[in-house]
Amino acid sequence: PKEDEKWLKDLGTHIQALIKKKGFNSPYDFWIESVGDSISRASLNYILAGSVDVKIITLRKLAEALEMDVSDLLKI
Repeated sequence: PKEDEKWLKDLGTHIQALIKKKGFNSPYDFWIESVGDSISRASLNYILAGSVDVKIITLRKLAEALEMDVSDLLKI
């Protein structure tokens, strides 16, 4: 549904903003420095574009890399 697509895009935008807020110059820098071993670059790009339904385990890995709780990622 359209609501789900919008929510996923908003989630991706929110996570990208959190990445920048943590001081990373780009999502690529974040991937290289923090999550490259646990999340593929393609997966991160899909998440940030809002084009994939993210698994909770992946959200947990992102949250850990950003030093926050999963619930913080979901506060869109």
